[in-house]
Parts: sequence; C-alpha cells; structure tokens
Amino acid sequence: MVVGDETGEMGEAVAKAFTVGAERTFDQDPRFGLCVLAEIASRALSPAVSDPGTAIDVIGRAVRLFIKWSRYESQASDKGVAFPNVWVPSIGAGDMFDDVFAPIARDGSGLLEIQLRLQKSFWALVVSGDDEFKAAARRHSAMALVRAEADLRLDDEKNSVRMLAAAIKA
Repeated sequence: MVVGDETGEMGEAVAKAFTVGAERTFDQDPRFGLCVLAEIASRALSPAVSDPGTAIDVIGRAVRLFIKWSRYESQASDKGVAFPNVWVPSIGAGDMFDDVFAPIARDGSGLLEIQLRLQKSFWALVVSGDDEFKAAARRHSAMALVRAEADLRLDDEKNSVRMLAAAIKA
C-alpha cells in the first residue's frame, strides 16, 4: 500500500523497488532456494536415482547457509530501523527448516546415512544458532526420529539415531 502521490517520480520509484515476474527467483525469495535444494535431495533419494551422497551434500549446504544466516541476523539485529514505514513479514527459521529438512527426512527416512547426517546437522544448528534455530532444530530432530524409527529396519540403526536425537533434545 502506498500513501500519497502514486504518480510521477514517487510512483516510478515505488515501481522500481519491486520485481514482478511469472516465476520465483532466488534473489526475491530465499525460501525458493531452499525448496530447490530440497527437491534436488528428494530426487537423489528416489529409488530410480538412489544417490544419498547428493542428499547429504544438500544437508551440509543448508546447514552452512543457516549458520551464516544466524550469524548475520545476530549482527544486524542491533541496527536501527532505516525505513519505519516499510513493513515486510519476517522469514522464520521454522518455515525455512520446513522447506529444506522435512522433505529430506521424509524421503530418506529408511536410510541410516541420511538420518545420521540430519541429526548431526540439527546438533550443529542447536549449538550454533539462536533460540529460534534451536527450537526449529529440536522440532525437526524429533520428527526425523519418528520417521527413522518407522522405516529403519535394524534396532542398532534405530538406536544410533535415537542417541543423537536424545543429545539434541537435552
């Protein structure tokens, strides 16, 4: 919503501030980038491809992005508001975790190497993130554990995932 003169220089300046297109882009929508990463991992985990290494790589990339984002957010939070009349909804860590980790946990629920990598990643996010990251990582750890217990066949494998999830919960 624009209040004031919508024509002339003001209208042109406002119009130039927005990108309108038929498709989402990474620049305008960081969650889109995470969704694409998750799709890459999901395809890699499909029975036709069966490439858990690519999914593990995607998990690592997501963790590095989140840690970088967490550090940037903590540095930027002390700055004053430059434009108090401009409002943009925030992007929550929980939503971004849902975008990238939920599909991987679902599609890799029966693969020990994926479940272990997820739990180790959640641990890294718990120890390096803020309270929002910690809550999101703990929630996803618990959900991934439920999936792993349902789909892993060996008790030793289930116990390995349980031990990591227990450390994250504590």
